[in-house]
Amino acid sequence: MANFVRHPFDRRPTTRQSGLSLVELMVGLTIGLFLTLGLFTLIANSSQSFKVQDDFARMQDNAATALRYMGDSIRMAGFVGYAQDPSLINTTIDNVATTADCGSATNPPTTNWALNMQVPIYGIPGSGSNALTQLTVNGVFPCIHASNFQSYSPILVTRGVGGYSMPDPNGDGNLTDGLAEQPNYNTTIYIQSAAAKQLVGGFAGLLFYGSDYATLRSTNQTPLMPNGNDAAIFEYRAHVYYIRPCSLPATGTTCNGVTDDAGFPIPTLARQELSSSAMTEVPLVEGIDLVSFQYGIDNNPNPGDGVPDIFTATPAAGDWSNVVAVRVSVLVRSPHLSSNYDDSGKQYDLDGDGIPDYTCTASYVNACKYKRKVFTQIFQLRNIALRRGA
Repeated sequence: MANFVRHPFDRRPTTRQSGLSLVELMVGLTIGLFLTLGLFTLIANSSQSFKVQDDFARMQDNAATALRYMGDSIRMAGFVGYAQDPSLINTTIDNVATTADCGSATNPPTTNWALNMQVPIYGIPGSGSNALTQLTVNGVFPCIHASNFQSYSPILVTRGVGGYSMPDPNGDGNLTDGLAEQPNYNTTIYIQSAAAKQLVGGFAGLLFYGSDYATLRSTNQTPLMPNGNDAAIFEYRAHVYYIRPCSLPATGTTCNGVTDDAGFPIPTLARQELSSSAMTEVPLVEGIDLVSFQYGIDNNPNPGDGVPDIFTATPAAGDWSNVVAVRVSVLVRSPHLSSNYDDSGKQYDLDGDGIPDYTCTASYVNACKYKRKVFTQIFQLRNIALRRGA
């Protein structure tokens, strides 16, 4: 075998590298550890940022939903169809009556309270001598269960009809078939009204049960349009808004304030609404800690101009008919608690008078571990404002 002769210009080392030294290995591990730590820190910060943004997005959604519910009721308060005056609605022809009503000796009328169309909007503030607690609310509003009322929650009452009239499927001017298509129409209360006094007896509208409409129509007791077609029919509504201390009671339908919502009670916007002939409680939006109502009063002489001159939480008894707008503020809390967050030092002013309306206290477990924000919107009572400004 021939001997290998190295070329004189070959500069390669005569020995081969067999691996990393201990020092090189430790340096590489240290650099990798720092890179991994930085990556985990970046992921953790991104996750926390996403959680915060998600919480605020949900708070905004809850606030928008709460304001939409109350705003729809406020805008339609006082609307009784095409009749210009609630006094033109005949409420006696069909003997309509309500049960499980919200009327009481201190909140008249004690019977058929929900049908009191002459007072389209009414409220009780959450502070002052008229404020209600769990001990006193049922005596004023018998339809509200004491355990389902958050003490010192303001209350808003609206009465009127919905904005959608019954359809006429056949286009024949007879609304009997359109009415029969509505869910639970038999026991639902409706208003039918026209713009002119076309009903026998000088009335321009009629309050009735859906089950009785066909008979009333056949006996010529329903309002007609000049062309002989049936006047528009709307579902009658009465709403009572307030805050209740939980969303999902631990047992039954009443909150206990301890084990509700899996041990973390969620303050919830709720309302009593007229279902068939009875007021029924419906939870609406979770995470609403507090709500504030400021009523805009048109102080100009009758008929006024339909524009609010002052806002107050406590209108005088004679001023409710002059309310043309409502400023609604809601204090919304985040859906998730943050263990490293403390809300106990913050004060929230909902009505803009410079006096805090809410300061977090340990009213329930981890109550001050939630983020909170105030949202405000003004709603016009369209029908009242337009009538006064006409």
